Amino acid sequence: MRYVLITGAGDGVGKATAKLLKNEKLLLVDRDENNLKNVAKSLHAEYFICDVSNIENLDKLKSYVETNFSKLDTIINCAGVWTKGELSQLSEAHFAEINKLSKIKDLLDTNTFGTIAVITSLSPTLLKNSKGQIINVNSQSGVETEEFCPVYNASKHGSYYYRKAIQRDLAQHNIKITDVCPGLIKTNFYIRNNDELSEDIMKLGLTAEEVAKTIKYVFDMPHEITIPSIEVRHIKNY
Repeated sequence: MRYVLITGAGDGVGKATAKLLKNEKLLLVDRDENNLKNVAKSLHAEYFICDVSNIENLDKLKSYVETNFSKLDTIINCAGVWTKGELSQLSEAHFAEINKLSKIKDLLDTNTFGTIAVITSLSPTLLKNSKGQIINVNSQSGVETEEFCPVYNASKHGSYYYRKAIQRDLAQHNIKITDVCPGLIKTNFYIRNNDELSEDIMKLGLTAEEVAKTIKYVFDMPHEITIPSIEVRHIKNY
């Protein structure tokens, strides 16, 4: 049995991943208390309410892991926030609303800082245990330049290149790390930022369960085999 911490576990890909890994020892993390409690209860899993963009929350999570989940060997980062809109569109009410500076800061704090901070906070436990795995749910926006979502693009490129920069160091300590980079996903991800996409667009998306299966594929690899990054998308989503 492996000891797995999953962020963003209250909904979407994080929830779907937790369901696939229900036979492991799970610690589920999310900032949405109601969703998180329901998922944890249904899977008989431990949970910890934490906003990965909040340093105080992260310090408490680190202390909880060290005391109650010290056999941690796997971190799966699924927490994420969305926005889109080019600079020339910000005069339009919809794009102005979803690109308020407060929302941009929350996005960068969650997608980039949050991923880096979780790894920074919890990697000492993996290092102490002399073995581990980290899986980050990144995005096609982390490997391509998608001009319609520059802020989201920047956030995902940031975490992608952070992973590349720490990969060799971690490998030397028997810890492997992978970016799973999906295209469009059919979840509440867009609705949560008041940017519901049309049916014509959403039908080209992957389900949360399909992305979770990709995560489990990486998770199930023999430890000596590492996949630096893996892309997955609907065949018609090009």
